[in-house]
Amino acid sequence: MMQLFEKYKSLLKDDEGLRAIEVEMTRQKSDLYDTYNTQKTMIYEMAAAIQKSRNVLLLGMGASHFVNQIFAFQIRKMGIEASAIPASEFLYDPIPVNNKIVILTSQSGESIETVKCLPDLSNIDVYSVTLTADSTIAKQTKSVICSGGGEKAYAGTRSVTLTLAAFAFVAERLGQIHFDQIRQAIEFEQADMVAMEKAIWTLFSKNSIIATGRSLFAPLAQLFALGCEELGTKPVLCNETGMFRHGPMEILDSDTVLVVFRQEGELGELCTSFEAAQKQSGCSLIVLDSSGLAPLTDAITISCPIGSDITAVLGMMTTFQTLMVAYACGKNPRTGLPRYGSKVTVKE
Repeated sequence: MMQLFEKYKSLLKDDEGLRAIEVEMTRQKSDLYDTYNTQKTMIYEMAAAIQKSRNVLLLGMGASHFVNQIFAFQIRKMGIEASAIPASEFLYDPIPVNNKIVILTSQSGESIETVKCLPDLSNIDVYSVTLTADSTIAKQTKSVICSGGGEKAYAGTRSVTLTLAAFAFVAERLGQIHFDQIRQAIEFEQADMVAMEKAIWTLFSKNSIIATGRSLFAPLAQLFALGCEELGTKPVLCNETGMFRHGPMEILDSDTVLVVFRQEGELGELCTSFEAAQKQSGCSLIVLDSSGLAPLTDAITISCPIGSDITAVLGMMTTFQTLMVAYACGKNPRTGLPRYGSKVTVKE
Protein backbone atom coordinates (compact mmCIF):
# COMPACT_ATOMS: atom_id res chain seq x y z
CA MET A 1 0.00 0.00 0.00
CA MET A 2 2.99 2.31 0.45
CA GLN A 3 3.25 2.59 -3.33
CA LEU A 4 0.14 4.77 -3.21
CA PHE A 5 1.92 7.17 -0.89
CA GLU A 6 4.85 7.35 -3.27
CA LYS A 7 2.48 8.21 -6.09
CA TYR A 8 0.64 10.98 -4.27
CA LYS A 9 3.71 12.35 -2.50
CA SER A 10 4.39 14.41 -5.62
CA LEU A 11 1.34 16.53 -4.77
CA LEU A 12 2.96 17.79 -1.57
CA LYS A 13 5.06 20.89 -0.99
CA ASP A 14 6.54 19.31 2.15
CA ASP A 15 6.54 15.53 2.65
CA GLU A 16 8.01 15.46 6.17
CA GLY A 17 4.63 14.71 7.73
CA LEU A 18 3.84 11.96 5.25
CA ARG A 19 7.23 10.32 5.80
CA ALA A 20 6.53 10.24 9.55
CA ILE A 21 3.16 8.57 8.94
CA GLU A 22 4.80 5.98 6.68
CA VAL A 23 7.25 5.06 9.45
CA GLU A 24 4.43 4.55 11.95
CA MET A 25 2.28 2.47 9.60
CA THR A 26 5.18 0.26 8.58
CA ARG A 27 5.72 -0.68 12.24
CA GLN A 28 2.11 -1.55 13.05
CA LYS A 29 2.26 -5.29 12.50
CA SER A 30 5.49 -6.02 14.36
CA ASP A 31 4.56 -3.77 17.29
CA LEU A 32 1.18 -5.45 17.50
CA TYR A 33 2.62 -8.95 17.89
CA ASP A 34 5.19 -7.65 20.35
CA THR A 35 2.44 -6.05 22.44
CA TYR A 36 0.71 -9.40 22.79
CA ASN A 37 3.92 -11.15 23.80
CA THR A 38 5.05 -8.56 26.35
CA GLN A 39 1.70 -7.45 27.82
CA LYS A 40 -0.08 -10.77 28.14
CA THR A 41 -0.19 -10.66 31.95
CA MET A 42 -1.88 -7.26 32.09
CA ILE A 43 -4.20 -8.13 29.18
CA TYR A 44 -5.34 -11.22 31.12
CA GLU A 45 -5.77 -9.17 34.30
CA MET A 46 -7.93 -6.60 32.50
CA ALA A 47 -10.07 -9.36 31.00
CA ALA A 48 -10.53 -11.00 34.40
CA ALA A 49 -11.58 -7.68 35.96
CA ILE A 50 -14.12 -7.11 33.17
CA GLN A 51 -15.47 -10.62 33.53
CA LYS A 52 -15.89 -10.20 37.27
CA SER A 53 -17.46 -6.72 37.25
CA ARG A 54 -19.43 -6.98 33.99
CA ASN A 55 -19.80 -3.20 34.11
CA VAL A 56 -17.24 -1.14 32.19
CA LEU A 57 -16.75 2.58 31.58
CA LEU A 58 -14.18 3.64 28.98
CA LEU A 59 -12.79 7.19 28.90
CA GLY A 60 -10.62 8.83 26.25
CA MET A 61 -10.35 11.69 23.79
CA GLY A 62 -10.20 11.91 20.00
CA ALA A 63 -9.32 8.67 18.26
CA SER A 64 -8.96 6.94 21.63
CA HIS A 65 -12.64 7.60 22.35
CA PHE A 66 -13.71 6.02 19.07
CA VAL A 67 -11.58 2.93 19.74
CA ASN A 68 -13.19 2.76 23.18
CA GLN A 69 -16.61 2.77 21.52
CA ILE A 70 -15.61 -0.15 19.29
CA PHE A 71 -14.54 -2.18 22.32
CA ALA A 72 -17.71 -1.25 24.22
CA PHE A 73 -19.83 -2.54 21.33
CA GLN A 74 -17.72 -5.73 21.26
CA ILE A 75 -18.13 -6.69 24.90
CA ARG A 76 -21.81 -5.77 24.98
CA LYS A 77 -22.24 -8.78 22.72
CA MET A 78 -21.53 -11.02 25.72
CA GLY A 79 -23.99 -9.24 27.99
CA ILE A 80 -21.51 -6.90 29.67
CA GLU A 81 -22.77 -3.42 30.45
CA ALA A 82 -20.24 -1.21 28.68
CA SER A 83 -20.20 2.45 27.70
CA ALA A 84 -17.61 4.82 26.26
CA ILE A 85 -17.82 8.56 26.77
CA PRO A 86 -15.30 11.34 26.15
CA ALA A 87 -13.08 12.01 29.15
CA SER A 88 -14.08 15.68 28.92
CA GLU A 89 -17.72 14.71 29.34
CA PHE A 90 -16.97 12.62 32.43
CA LEU A 91 -14.76 15.36 33.83
CA TYR A 92 -17.45 18.04 33.85
CA ASP A 93 -20.60 15.89 33.95
CA PRO A 94 -19.50 12.76 35.82
CA ILE A 95 -21.47 9.57 36.22
CA PRO A 96 -21.23 7.11 39.13
CA VAL A 97 -18.31 4.70 38.91
CA ASN A 98 -19.18 2.45 41.84
CA ASN A 99 -18.93 -1.24 40.89
CA LYS A 100 -17.51 -0.31 37.48
CA ILE A 101 -14.22 -1.15 35.83
CA VAL A 102 -12.85 2.10 34.42
CA ILE A 103 -10.45 2.01 31.47
CA LEU A 104 -8.57 5.11 30.33
CA THR A 105 -7.22 5.21 26.79
CA SER A 106 -4.54 7.66 25.63
CA GLN A 107 -1.69 6.91 23.23
CA SER A 108 0.48 9.57 24.89
CA GLY A 109 -0.80 8.96 28.39
CA GLU A 110 -0.90 12.74 28.79
CA SER A 111 -4.15 13.89 27.14
CA ILE A 112 -5.18 16.66 29.49
CA GLU A 113 -8.84 15.76 30.00
CA THR A 114 -8.06 12.08 30.54
CA VAL A 115 -5.31 12.86 33.06
CA LYS A 116 -7.64 15.23 34.93
CA CYS A 117 -10.10 12.36 35.43
CA LEU A 118 -7.63 10.49 37.66
CA PRO A 119 -8.45 12.27 40.97
CA ASP A 120 -12.12 11.38 40.52
CA LEU A 121 -11.13 7.72 40.17
CA SER A 122 -8.76 7.49 43.13
CA ASN A 123 -10.86 5.05 45.14
CA ILE A 124 -11.22 2.35 42.48
CA ASP A 125 -8.97 0.17 40.34
CA VAL A 126 -8.35 1.91 37.04
CA TYR A 127 -6.94 0.22 33.95
CA SER A 128 -5.55 1.85 30.85
CA VAL A 129 -4.14 1.34 27.37
CA THR A 130 -1.29 3.61 26.28
CA LEU A 131 1.86 3.60 24.15
CA THR A 132 3.96 5.63 26.58
CA ALA A 133 5.42 3.78 29.55
CA ASP A 134 6.64 6.84 31.46
CA SER A 135 3.39 8.78 31.10
CA THR A 136 1.12 9.98 33.89
CA ILE A 137 -1.62 7.52 32.99
CA ALA A 138 0.76 4.54 32.73
CA LYS A 139 2.23 5.33 36.16
CA GLN A 140 -1.08 5.85 37.94
CA THR A 141 -3.13 2.95 36.54
CA LYS A 142 -2.89 -0.75 35.75
CA SER A 143 -1.72 -0.23 32.19
CA VAL A 144 -1.40 -2.27 29.01
CA ILE A 145 1.57 -0.55 27.38
CA CYS A 146 1.60 -1.11 23.63
CA SER A 147 5.00 -1.67 22.05
CA GLY A 148 7.16 0.76 20.16
CA GLY A 149 6.80 3.89 22.25
CA GLY A 150 4.70 6.94 21.60
CA GLU A 151 3.55 7.78 18.10
CA LYS A 152 5.50 10.63 16.50
CA ALA A 153 3.39 11.35 13.41
CA TYR A 154 0.52 13.82 13.79
CA ALA A 155 -2.49 11.71 12.79
CA GLY A 156 -3.23 8.50 14.65
CA THR A 157 -2.38 5.36 12.67
CA ARG A 158 -0.10 2.96 14.58
CA SER A 159 -1.46 4.15 17.94
CA VAL A 160 -5.05 3.48 16.87
CA THR A 161 -4.24 0.04 15.45
CA LEU A 162 -2.28 -1.01 18.55
CA THR A 163 -4.95 0.21 20.96
CA LEU A 164 -7.62 -1.61 18.99
CA ALA A 165 -5.48 -4.75 18.92
CA ALA A 166 -4.95 -4.58 22.68
CA PHE A 167 -8.72 -4.62 23.13
CA ALA A 168 -9.00 -7.47 20.62
CA PHE A 169 -6.56 -9.45 22.77
CA VAL A 170 -8.79 -8.77 25.78
CA ALA A 171 -11.83 -9.96 23.80
CA GLU A 172 -9.89 -13.11 22.88
CA ARG A 173 -9.17 -13.75 26.55
CA LEU A 174 -12.88 -13.26 27.31
CA GLY A 175 -13.60 -16.08 24.84
CA GLN A 176 -15.36 -13.94 22.23
CA ILE A 177 -12.88 -14.52 19.41
CA HIS A 178 -9.93 -16.76 18.58
CA PHE A 179 -6.34 -15.60 18.19
CA ASP A 180 -6.29 -16.95 14.63
CA GLN A 181 -8.99 -14.41 13.75
CA ILE A 182 -6.81 -11.62 15.09
CA ARG A 183 -3.81 -12.95 13.19
CA GLN A 184 -5.75 -13.14 9.92
CA ALA A 185 -6.92 -9.55 10.41
CA ILE A 186 -3.38 -8.36 11.09
CA GLU A 187 -1.95 -10.18 8.09
CA PHE A 188 -4.57 -8.94 5.62
CA GLU A 189 -3.12 -6.85 2.81
CA GLN A 190 -5.40 -4.88 0.52
CA ALA A 191 -4.70 -5.99 -3.06
CA ASP A 192 -7.41 -4.17 -5.02
CA MET A 193 -5.40 -1.15 -6.12
CA VAL A 194 -7.87 -0.38 -8.91
CA ALA A 195 -10.69 0.14 -6.41
CA MET A 196 -8.39 2.08 -4.08
CA GLU A 197 -7.33 4.44 -6.87
CA LYS A 198 -10.94 4.99 -7.95
CA ALA A 199 -11.91 5.75 -4.36
CA ILE A 200 -9.03 8.18 -3.84
CA TRP A 201 -9.82 10.13 -7.01
CA THR A 202 -13.51 10.22 -6.13
CA LEU A 203 -12.66 11.66 -2.71
CA PHE A 204 -10.38 14.22 -4.37
CA SER A 205 -13.03 15.34 -6.83
CA LYS A 206 -16.05 15.88 -4.59
CA ASN A 207 -16.79 18.93 -2.50
CA SER A 208 -18.36 17.04 0.42
CA ILE A 209 -17.54 13.74 2.15
CA ILE A 210 -19.90 11.88 4.47
CA ALA A 211 -18.88 8.74 6.38
CA THR A 212 -21.31 6.32 7.98
CA GLY A 213 -21.59 2.91 9.62
CA ARG A 214 -23.56 0.94 12.19
CA SER A 215 -22.64 -0.82 15.46
CA LEU A 216 -18.84 -1.31 15.68
CA PHE A 217 -18.50 0.20 12.23
CA ALA A 218 -20.00 3.54 13.34
CA PRO A 219 -16.94 4.56 15.41
CA LEU A 220 -14.79 3.10 12.64
CA ALA A 221 -16.40 5.61 10.27
CA GLN A 222 -15.68 8.30 12.86
CA LEU A 223 -11.99 7.33 12.85
CA PHE A 224 -11.92 7.70 9.06
CA ALA A 225 -13.62 11.10 9.20
CA LEU A 226 -11.31 12.30 11.95
CA GLY A 227 -8.21 11.24 10.01
CA CYS A 228 -9.43 12.91 6.82
CA GLU A 229 -10.07 16.13 8.73
CA GLU A 230 -6.75 16.13 10.60
CA LEU A 231 -4.71 15.42 7.49
CA GLY A 232 -6.79 16.90 4.68
CA THR A 233 -7.87 20.03 6.63
CA LYS A 234 -11.38 19.81 5.12
CA PRO A 235 -14.59 19.10 7.05
CA VAL A 236 -16.07 15.60 6.88
CA LEU A 237 -19.53 14.76 8.22
CA CYS A 238 -19.98 11.48 10.04
CA ASN A 239 -23.27 10.04 11.30
CA GLU A 240 -24.24 6.62 12.56
CA THR A 241 -26.29 5.22 9.68
CA GLY A 242 -29.64 5.19 11.44
CA MET A 243 -29.13 8.79 12.51
CA PHE A 244 -28.04 9.74 9.01
CA ARG A 245 -31.27 8.41 7.55
CA HIS A 246 -33.33 10.63 9.89
CA GLY A 247 -32.86 13.91 8.05
CA PRO A 248 -29.20 14.49 7.10
CA MET A 249 -29.61 12.47 3.88
CA GLU A 250 -31.05 15.68 2.40
CA ILE A 251 -27.50 16.98 1.93
CA LEU A 252 -26.67 14.27 -0.64
CA ASP A 253 -26.12 15.56 -4.17
CA SER A 254 -23.88 15.01 -7.19
CA ASP A 255 -20.96 16.80 -5.49
CA THR A 256 -21.05 14.48 -2.46
CA VAL A 257 -19.30 11.17 -1.81
CA LEU A 258 -20.81 8.83 0.77
CA VAL A 259 -18.30 6.45 2.38
CA VAL A 260 -20.07 3.43 3.87
CA PHE A 261 -18.44 1.00 6.30
CA ARG A 262 -20.35 -2.25 5.76
CA GLN A 263 -20.24 -5.35 7.95
CA GLU A 264 -21.49 -8.92 7.69
CA GLY A 265 -25.05 -9.90 8.56
CA GLU A 266 -28.30 -7.98 8.91
CA LEU A 267 -26.63 -4.59 9.22
CA GLY A 268 -24.70 -5.21 6.02
CA GLU A 269 -27.93 -6.10 4.24
CA LEU A 270 -29.49 -2.80 5.39
CA CYS A 271 -26.84 -0.95 3.38
CA THR A 272 -28.67 -1.88 0.16
CA SER A 273 -30.98 1.08 0.89
CA PHE A 274 -28.12 3.34 -0.20
CA GLU A 275 -28.56 2.15 -3.77
CA ALA A 276 -31.84 4.07 -3.98
CA ALA A 277 -30.31 7.08 -2.20
CA GLN A 278 -27.48 7.18 -4.71
CA LYS A 279 -29.86 6.91 -7.66
CA GLN A 280 -32.10 9.69 -6.33
CA SER A 281 -29.36 12.10 -5.29
CA GLY A 282 -26.60 11.43 -7.83
CA CYS A 283 -24.00 11.13 -5.05
CA SER A 284 -20.94 8.91 -5.39
CA LEU A 285 -20.71 5.83 -3.20
CA ILE A 286 -17.60 4.19 -1.74
CA VAL A 287 -18.07 1.01 0.30
CA LEU A 288 -15.39 -0.43 2.55
CA ASP A 289 -16.98 -3.84 2.55
CA SER A 290 -16.62 -6.60 5.13
CA SER A 291 -20.08 -7.99 4.43
CA GLY A 292 -19.30 -10.82 2.00
CA LEU A 293 -22.56 -9.82 0.27
CA ALA A 294 -23.12 -8.75 -3.31
CA PRO A 295 -21.60 -5.29 -3.93
CA LEU A 296 -23.95 -2.33 -3.98
CA THR A 297 -24.93 -1.27 -7.51
CA ASP A 298 -22.75 1.52 -8.93
CA ALA A 299 -20.59 1.67 -5.81
CA ILE A 300 -16.80 1.63 -5.65
CA THR A 301 -16.37 -1.47 -3.50
CA ILE A 302 -13.16 -2.12 -1.55
CA SER A 303 -13.38 -5.62 -0.12
CA CYS A 304 -11.94 -6.34 3.32
CA PRO A 305 -11.95 -9.38 5.66
CA ILE A 306 -15.51 -10.59 6.23
CA GLY A 307 -17.02 -10.10 9.69
CA SER A 308 -18.91 -7.85 12.06
CA ASP A 309 -16.76 -7.87 15.20
CA ILE A 310 -13.56 -6.24 16.42
CA THR A 311 -11.40 -8.47 14.22
CA ALA A 312 -13.21 -7.24 11.09
CA VAL A 313 -12.53 -3.68 12.20
CA LEU A 314 -8.87 -4.55 12.80
CA GLY A 315 -8.64 -6.11 9.34
CA MET A 316 -9.83 -2.87 7.77
CA MET A 317 -7.35 -0.57 9.51
CA THR A 318 -4.56 -0.39 6.95
CA THR A 319 -7.04 -0.03 4.09
CA PHE A 320 -8.92 2.91 5.57
CA GLN A 321 -5.71 4.55 6.83
CA THR A 322 -4.18 4.41 3.34
CA LEU A 323 -7.35 5.83 1.81
CA MET A 324 -7.48 8.80 4.21
CA VAL A 325 -3.76 9.61 3.91
CA ALA A 326 -3.75 9.44 0.10
CA TYR A 327 -6.89 11.60 -0.01
CA ALA A 328 -5.23 14.17 2.23
CA CYS A 329 -2.25 14.47 -0.13
CA GLY A 330 -4.62 15.87 -2.76
CA LYS A 331 -6.18 18.40 -0.38
CA ASN A 332 -3.34 19.55 1.87
CA PRO A 333 0.16 20.20 0.45
CA ARG A 334 1.56 19.86 3.99
CA THR A 335 -0.21 16.63 4.92
CA GLY A 336 0.77 15.48 8.40
CA LEU A 337 2.11 18.87 9.51
CA PRO A 338 -0.44 20.52 11.84
CA ARG A 339 -1.28 24.20 11.56
CA TYR A 340 -2.94 24.78 14.91
CA GLY A 341 -2.93 21.59 16.95
CA SER A 342 -0.27 19.36 18.47
CA LYS A 343 0.24 15.63 18.71
CA VAL A 344 -0.45 15.66 22.45
CA THR A 345 -3.19 17.99 23.66
CA VAL A 346 -2.04 19.26 27.05
CA LYS A 347 -4.28 22.34 27.30
CA GLU A 348 -8.07 22.53 27.39
